[in-house]
Amino acid sequence: MLLSHKTSVKVTEDQANIIGHMCYAASKLWNVCNYERLHYKKTEPDEYPDWYYQKKAHKDDLWYKQLPSQTAQEVCKLLDKAWKSFYQLQRTHGVTNPNPPRFKQGNIAITYMQNGIVHSEGDSTVRLTLSKQLKQFMSGQYDITNNFLYLKNKIFKDTDVIKQIRIYPPENGTCTVIVVYEVNDAVMLSDNGRYLSVDIGLHNLMTCYAPSTGKSFIAGRKYLSVCHYFDKEIARVQSQWYKTQTKAGVKYPKMSKHVQKLYKKKNDCISDYLHKVTRFIAEYCHDNDINTVVIGDITNIRKDNNKGSVTNQKLHSLPYRKLYILLEYKLAMYGIRFVKQNEAYSSQTSPLMSEVCKENAEKSNRIKRGLYTDGDKRWNADCVGAFNILRLYFQTNGIEKQMDPLKIADPYVIRVFKVF
Repeated sequence: MLLSHKTSVKVTEDQANIIGHMCYAASKLWNVCNYERLHYKKTEPDEYPDWYYQKKAHKDDLWYKQLPSQTAQEVCKLLDKAWKSFYQLQRTHGVTNPNPPRFKQGNIAITYMQNGIVHSEGDSTVRLTLSKQLKQFMSGQYDITNNFLYLKNKIFKDTDVIKQIRIYPPENGTCTVIVVYEVNDAVMLSDNGRYLSVDIGLHNLMTCYAPSTGKSFIAGRKYLSVCHYFDKEIARVQSQWYKTQTKAGVKYPKMSKHVQKLYKKKNDCISDYLHKVTRFIAEYCHDNDINTVVIGDITNIRKDNNKGSVTNQKLHSLPYRKLYILLEYKLAMYGIRFVKQNEAYSSQTSPLMSEVCKENAEKSNRIKRGLYTDGDKRWNADCVGAFNILRLYFQTNGIEKQMDPLKIADPYVIRVFKVF
């Protein structure tokens, strides 16, 4: 199994100069290859300039030789992937009048593959190769005589087989680094009759119900609050920036660096929050001997689903695909099965009904957000959804298992670490 970890690494001034120059060379190589792609009909090369052609055509160019060979090849491959995505959008009309890949205005991240990385098991330092031309340039320009680039961080100590290291341009003495490493696959556990069902929502990101423990809990209550905070802050800063630029006579102002940083911080905070709530669920299942997690499948929920401008904005910003990916791989590390279940009519069917189906669905029972009633019985509406998702899983797979709706407890809210 391949996993990735994002961290920050402290770098010296010499290391920052080396990394910064390689990121600059990578952006120039991208632009040269991108220009060739844009104008290949005019230049009339021998064949279409895909990444393999460009690798051979530019291997003696200045910017290519400033990078390790595999790092330069990765730049060509990423550009090739971007162009394939552009052509795919043109064919499928996924976007009206899609734009081709743009030229890079600033430095871009560089990628080291496994052959360019030297790392010993249990060591917190990795050694990265440098090209001969880069070493000559750094020696003559900055009097830097490093033969290798050494990075030190505790994350390297916990990884055995490092497959890839992606390094972003240095800022204030640190570099953001993404490490892709390999871990042994855990043995998948057999079905022991203990389950956890998960209902995905907007206000309560994940509502979980475990019949074996008799507990219900909500993980991700603060998700919308995080999004709302950053959206308001971005709107405030952007409004001030546009007013300033308009007064200065700028007709089409560009996005300010402050707004760009806010967008980056928003994405980082949301990603961090999703990691924390999914890790809690995986550890909860491991600690309570739960071998199967059944989650509601809301794929295509955005398609032809107009619920008004406010709800649509919240719904379209819901990162459910990322949620599935994070939860699935964290469960797989413990050998816990991850199952997606169609949740049709799960939120409308009473737990007292014998079967979850269209005929038993009653919208009127959900009298307001967060409350489901049937006669004199009252439940948390999201817990009813999680309860019925598990019943649907039993119905679909022919599992005969009795579930008592009277044991659905009011959920408690899981508090994860602060995200900002």
